Parts: sequence; C-alpha cells; structure tokens
Amino acid sequence: MAQPKEVQPKWDGLVFVCRKCMKRAGAEELRSTLKEELGRGVRVVRSSCLKLCPKDRVCVVVGGGERMRCFLVDPKEDVDTLVRTVSDALDHSS
Repeated sequence: MAQPKEVQPKWDGLVFVCRKCMKRAGAEELRSTLKEELGRGVRVVRSSCLKLCPKDRVCVVVGGGERMRCFLVDPKEDVDTLVRTVSDALDHSS
C-alpha cells in the first residue's frame, strides 16, 4: 500500500471557526471578517462543532499540532483585537 503523499499547502496559517457557535451567537459574519482581515495567506474555515460550546461566544482554533491555540471569542467585541490575537497566534505557530 502506498504512503499518503505529503503536499505543501498554499496558505501560511489555518483558522477553524465553529459553525454552531457562530449561529448560536448570531455571528455568522465572523468567518468572512477574519478571512478578509487576515489576508490571503491564511485559510479561515467553518468547522463542525468543536465540543467546547461556550455561551454567547464563538470557538476559534488557530494552527495545529503542538502549537494549536483555542480561543473563546465574544463576537460583539472589537474585531481588530480578535484579528491581532489570531494573527499573533499564527506567527507563533510557525
């Protein structure tokens, strides 16, 4: 059986945003805002439930493996602060 082929992704960072949290918190625009603000080098993806289920917040996971960071975000707070936090987490995950 052949080994899976490893490929280099076209992005530098990966961010998962819980779809269920966004819907429950009324923050469906959060993913598109992050995508726009973080730029082309970062892939921002809606995920299935991440099983953290914070009340009135959205679960956002940045990076992966040992460098994975998980944030519970209040979507009503300043989006610039969120973008800086996620951007810093991506910088530290490389």
